[in-house]
Amino acid sequence: MRKTHIATLCAALALSACAQFQSNPDAGDPMKDTMTKRPVDDVVQCMKQEAQKHNTSFKATPIPQGTMLDFGDSNIVKVREDNGGTTYRFYAGQRHMSNMWIEAASQTCAP
Repeated sequence: MRKTHIATLCAALALSACAQFQSNPDAGDPMKDTMTKRPVDDVVQCMKQEAQKHNTSFKATPIPQGTMLDFGDSNIVKVREDNGGTTYRFYAGQRHMSNMWIEAASQTCAP
């Protein structure tokens, strides 16, 4: 009887953990996924200019065929060459008034 209760509890905890992961915006699906004809370097340079306008720092890291921009608080932008174009992917993290511009930057930098 006790083993049944423990097994039921473990199953319930596992399912709730999966549900929590799926509702987490950092779980892997980008909030913005845009294709543009602009080269990767142009998009990254534009993002740098936008960050300077908003007095925001970021860390740029090379990734295969592109660059990952980390704005902190799990706000990530990945810019990659992909199938003859450039892919701009924004992964939303914690949102604050000071970083809301990052999501909108795709309209300026990766139209």
